[in-house]
Amino acid sequence: MSARKKGITLTIGVLLAFAALVTGIFVAQHMHSKKKIDSSQFHGTLLQQPRQIEQFALVDINNATFDNQNLQGQWTMVFFGFTNCGYLCPTTMSELAKMYHFLEQKNVKPLPQVILISVDPDRDTIEKLKQYVTSFNPHFQGARGDDDAIKKMSHEMGIAYSKQPINGSNENYDVQHSGAIILFNPQGELVAFFTTPHKAELLAQDYQLLTA
Repeated sequence: MSARKKGITLTIGVLLAFAALVTGIFVAQHMHSKKKIDSSQFHGTLLQQPRQIEQFALVDINNATFDNQNLQGQWTMVFFGFTNCGYLCPTTMSELAKMYHFLEQKNVKPLPQVILISVDPDRDTIEKLKQYVTSFNPHFQGARGDDDAIKKMSHEMGIAYSKQPINGSNENYDVQHSGAIILFNPQGELVAFFTTPHKAELLAQDYQLLTA
């Protein structure tokens, strides 16, 4: 074989070896990024495939629009509740506040955005909602919208709620609702949910497992 042919063969061999190396690195990185969570270690319910949700538009406690864009670029925990709730809402919000504190203590980053969406917009004004959510943690957010917007959004996420008149009065009523916490990834996709009873330690563990 001539020196020229030997040189070409050697060059092709080097290029093929380099291509194989690059391919191997890419595959390794891809496999790592797609690593599956061990469901046996996860206390909530993890969806097999992240799910996009339809467009929505609410108003937050700072009187600004809260929509799908607000779910982008950060992990978000959503809870549907209301400020006049007697037990479920304050209990859940307290556990979320404890969870947030645990994550801060462990210096976990990024911390999740935690937001309460009101299922009682007739009584939950922006001011009332703001006072309520920030009493649990100054970083917590709240949002409200009209009945149609809330019903559409909650139904899509599997959250049920209904007004229950007290003593037959339409003015005096309670709201029965599901107590699940919904988790969105930084792409704004629904990835997991957590049913009652909520425990701050387990919520923190699951969050760390997903974001590690």
